[in-house]
Amino acid sequence: MSNALIKYGLIGAGLLGVVVLGSMQGTSVSNHDLRQVLERTDKALNTYEISNADRKIDAAEMGKFSAYLTGMINAEPALHKTAIGLDLGEDAKFTAFEDVNANRVREEDESRMFTIELDSRNRRLIATDISGEAMHHRYSGSGLVAGLLIGRLISRQRAAGIPAGAFETRRTKSTRASERARSRSRSGGSRSGK
Repeated sequence: MSNALIKYGLIGAGLLGVVVLGSMQGTSVSNHDLRQVLERTDKALNTYEISNADRKIDAAEMGKFSAYLTGMINAEPALHKTAIGLDLGEDAKFTAFEDVNANRVREEDESRMFTIELDSRNRRLIATDISGEAMHHRYSGSGLVAGLLIGRLISRQRAAGIPAGAFETRRTKSTRASERARSRSRSGGSRSGK
């Protein structure tokens, strides 16, 4: 009987450890939310308007784009119970965090949620949650401003030492595959007889 008690005690302690570790690492978002994050990021790239007269994407303009993207990520319907903040790193990676006080500045107690990265070689945006689950979305980037923004993000990556092929081996799910799976589940699946 004492062996069983020890066994279940260890299992309970292990489960508690997983819960505590998960809460310390950050807040997760679902695949559905990652898909929306990528779609909203693509939309932000294609709808952003440059504010300076010389149409130059400098550090100030990237800051304005980051604020614009943050607004798009937080648009209705909400993806999370609190606001989501974004930090743009020197490597062009956007890191999302749970912005509890909605001040757009990451505090020590505000958990990481996901990242958004640009894979220029394969023309895709990649969102990765805190568990390492990744999803990609092919960006259009066909307009002038989108091209300038993408060019600036690529320049930041190269300056940070990230080569063009850095994302080649990244395992991701496509947003299109995710949408097809959701459609099948809403319709009763592929073998429901409909």
